Amino acid sequence: MLPTNSYCNNNGQNEQCDYNRQIKRVAFVYLSLASSAVKRRVLEEKFMLRPKLGLGYLRAALKERSIESKIYDQVLMNFDAEKLMSFLKRDKIDLVGFYIISRNLKVAVHFILEVKNRTNIPVIAGGPGCDHYNELIDAGCEIVCLGEGDKTINDIVDYYERKKSQCEITGIAYRDAKTKKILVTLERALVDDLDDLPFPVRDFETIRKYCDHFAYPLKKPYISIMTSRGCPYRCAFCTSHSFWKGKYRQRSVENVIEEIKEAILEFRIKSVQFVDDIFAINFDWLREFCERIKKERIKLNWMCDLHPLSFRKTREKAFSIMKDAGCNIISFGAQSSDTNILKRINRDPNEPEELRKAIYQAKSLGITTILTYILGLPGETIETIQKNFDFCLEIKPHLLDFHPLEVIPFSELDIRYREEEISKLNNRELFQLSIKYMTKYYARPTVIFQFLKDVLCKNPYWLFSF
Repeated sequence: MLPTNSYCNNNGQNEQCDYNRQIKRVAFVYLSLASSAVKRRVLEEKFMLRPKLGLGYLRAALKERSIESKIYDQVLMNFDAEKLMSFLKRDKIDLVGFYIISRNLKVAVHFILEVKNRTNIPVIAGGPGCDHYNELIDAGCEIVCLGEGDKTINDIVDYYERKKSQCEITGIAYRDAKTKKILVTLERALVDDLDDLPFPVRDFETIRKYCDHFAYPLKKPYISIMTSRGCPYRCAFCTSHSFWKGKYRQRSVENVIEEIKEAILEFRIKSVQFVDDIFAINFDWLREFCERIKKERIKLNWMCDLHPLSFRKTREKAFSIMKDAGCNIISFGAQSSDTNILKRINRDPNEPEELRKAIYQAKSLGITTILTYILGLPGETIETIQKNFDFCLEIKPHLLDFHPLEVIPFSELDIRYREEEISKLNNRELFQLSIKYMTKYYARPTVIFQFLKDVLCKNPYWLFSF
């Protein structure tokens, strides 16, 4: 649910853009969490240097109309506002867009104010954190993209080139020049066929700088690929289902294979990190994909994220063909081992038992396993956290991540618990408990031995990559 504002009636009478310029060069800004209070996330950010795939898709859309674009990734480039101004001037940028998530909103507002106060470059914003469009527009954003931006970005360029009015663009928020009210246009329809989208733009000079150090079996250079958009689940802590309007869309196997082959040819990649919310919901799609990988003789290591219930009835076969096709890491979002907590977040209470089977099956095939847990969900106590830890000691995933709950604005948990505490454990306690239990886990001799053995077998050079 978005903030309540006036809605554009699309009468086409709003004013045209004041800039009247040809857009030749666009910059997208990805801001680090270093200026935020989420200290643990800052550390993760430094070790999980993942390519900015969503921005790559926007760049691809612009490339089709011969517009140059760049990504200023603050995690890689470590710039402040002053340095960003020099980048914009040096590269003669005509339009700058900020990628927004809820955790970097305050930082983004600061940078937007700096750009507006010190340049005449128009500013736009987009991303999953744009439910806060009021704050972004008040800071100086002329247009905020709401939802999928693959088609919207070109309409925005048309606006700045005086080919279209703001009110004609679906899926945006903006401030009306006459009334000064913030308006929201009609909702933009999702892209029906993801195969119609061009492959994301990637740069040779930066692709080798990205590396998810936690995913040690992935050898560099590596890229991230999205094979689907959306999630069929409705976890109370997440907003993915609402961002993608409750729809799940899958690219064709042929389309994904072509992107992989193109990346191998152009960048000589060795690994792929599939970043779908849940990889390969459909077993038939998975089987076809794995068969094509083998048929094309593509030598590639890859990882994906699965739900504890993924391939519940075909797990043994699914994991086997995945392993044969190069899958060497699977990450599972466990979230909790307590059945009551799972029920409170719209999850299945049978997940721990299914997860036990999944971890056993994956490890028996030599696949590295990752388990992630959210601490501080409704009903969380020290006893339930201990239960999570005991469960992990039993099944021994190669990697374990306990992290405190970060409430996403407009998620079900945010709406449900705005007037009360989600958990009796505060953020400081949850942070300390996450560190305590992960330290205890990784200090176990059996865990250390399992980890080192896996590293030495799959990617010993990882030990010298820091």
